[in-house]
Amino acid sequence: MNLRQRVMAVLEAMRDLDLAELEIRIGSERVSLRRAGMSAARAPTDLPAAAKPDEPAGHLVRAPLAGTFFATPKPGDPAFVQVGQQIREGDLVGLVEAMKVFNEVLADVDGRVARILVRSGDGVAAGQPLLRVDADATTSGGYP
Repeated sequence: MNLRQRVMAVLEAMRDLDLAELEIRIGSERVSLRRAGMSAARAPTDLPAAAKPDEPAGHLVRAPLAGTFFATPKPGDPAFVQVGQQIREGDLVGLVEAMKVFNEVLADVDGRVARILVRSGDGVAAGQPLLRVDADATTSGGYP
């Protein structure tokens, strides 16, 4: 696949995922793409609460902003969370680095980590799902 075909495939994926912008980093190389006619100012809170058909079921912990996702505090350290791990609202589950600032990604629900949807070092968009959590009604503070 040549470079043009790769870029077209990425743009098609952006359209399918309804992403306004995407940043890709590989080592010291960085590419930023923005779709014309899309509003980059759409906040993650504008996203529907229910999962889209191409998103996994369950509660999704989303990236608070665009940047690079990190699953560990530093290289070689254990990950903040593992699949199957019980988490509580407010637990640190990852970091998103943007403009040389590391921003905490906090769990917004109690439950068990069912799936980690991105790898450490992946570029993520604001609002992009990072983890799927099977919410635990007995510990979520909700009413029976």
